Amino acid sequence: MAKICIICEGSYPYVVGGVSSWVHDLIQINKEHEFALLCIIPSEEFAVEKYELPENVREVKNIVLNPEHEVSTLKIMKNNFLRDKTLEERFKKAMNFKEVEPRESLEVMDELTGGKFGNPKEIIVSKLYWNSLVGHYNSSYDDTNYNVFYWTHRNIFLNLLSLMTEEIPEADVYHSVATGYAGFISAVAGQRNMGKVLLTEHGIYPREREEEILGSPWIEKNFKETWVDFFYYLSKLTYTYADEIVSLFEYNKNLQIEYGADRKKCTVITNGVDIERFQRIEKKSRKGFNVGSVFRVVPIKDVKMMLKAIKTAKRRMKDANFYLIGPTDENEEYYDECLKLMRDLNMESYVTFTGKSNVDEYYEFLDLLLLSSISEGQPLSILEGMASGIPVIATDVGNCREILIGKKDIGEAGIIVPPTSYTDLAEAMVKLYQNRDRLKEMGDNGIEIVKKYYRRDEFIRRYKELYERLGEGDGRNRI
Repeated sequence: MAKICIICEGSYPYVVGGVSSWVHDLIQINKEHEFALLCIIPSEEFAVEKYELPENVREVKNIVLNPEHEVSTLKIMKNNFLRDKTLEERFKKAMNFKEVEPRESLEVMDELTGGKFGNPKEIIVSKLYWNSLVGHYNSSYDDTNYNVFYWTHRNIFLNLLSLMTEEIPEADVYHSVATGYAGFISAVAGQRNMGKVLLTEHGIYPREREEEILGSPWIEKNFKETWVDFFYYLSKLTYTYADEIVSLFEYNKNLQIEYGADRKKCTVITNGVDIERFQRIEKKSRKGFNVGSVFRVVPIKDVKMMLKAIKTAKRRMKDANFYLIGPTDENEEYYDECLKLMRDLNMESYVTFTGKSNVDEYYEFLDLLLLSSISEGQPLSILEGMASGIPVIATDVGNCREILIGKKDIGEAGIIVPPTSYTDLAEAMVKLYQNRDRLKEMGDNGIEIVKKYYRRDEFIRRYKELYERLGEGDGRNRI
């Protein structure tokens, strides 16, 4: 038996669906191991459990980003006399996320947080930090606003230094389910030889953050590149310290290698669904043509685009009803915006937001499944729909193209449309609505694709082997 520390950021056990469901399932199928959860969250209020934790979860530790630190005036004064030119130069080098060698940056931050310079806030206001920062500014940013430069780097390094001072649960394996801050913690565990490090990436974290950053109005233009470089640095750091790196499909594996991962560490383990479970669902006829989508109501799912597509398609799908299935409480402001759009477009009579529901009850009668996301990895919702014999229309994100139309030995299980295009999504819906023979053929193909390529028993076998190999013996204090 091994002890596994799963490291999450803004997800399990406080958010329903997606990665959280995957983590919950992974813990349940590995009952022979003990688990600790290390959860990076935005605030204490965020920590409301949405799952009943399995019995083999022995420990839960929350780490709040942007924590408060008491500052000692005496310590600041003492720090002002602790001049170390070599350390200043090393810290300055660590601030250049695009060029710094990951091990060097982590080593210098580990040295800074060893206690000599106080807590993270005291480090940030020290002369050592100031001199390093000014040196970095003069060498790379001297034509930008220093005030914005200062606060950008202060926010970044205060979080990193704070994470380094947190107590990490003891474990044989540290399993991060993303890069980002979760990956940073796993790298710290690896750097301190606490245990083996395993990374599973559902999507490519820095690419997702890059899209958000480039489209963000609150980040000043000159510093968007800084934030983008920072998140790519976190990925490279995680890849450096990971003993095994898992992606869900080949394309993402190649991206990991492109962004700095060692090819020898990389492997692909697809998501798997219990085909027998979904084949047991008894199909029931329901009046009209019934379309569903399973998601969390959050901006990355582009629910507003879907609503516009539904409004457009409904003109030619007179008897269609639409069920938007999943939790609505993660981003209540966005959910309210979606409800307002639905009302403004007079769609209440044929569109239902179900809230958190038993999806099997909808798979009983749905004729078609939709996915309108801007970004995805390998969505379990469309694999479950396919296993239930439901064809899928999905945006061309993540692994959706390969799943739906890439298995040439079987055939197509749906239609791929461009992200953000409600007209293309509407046309695809109408196309399948008007061709029930094609709809049936795609549903049958979906079942065969899941049977051959996305089996749950294979997913279970691969992760059991990984945990057994990484956790064998005493994984701690490795050389």
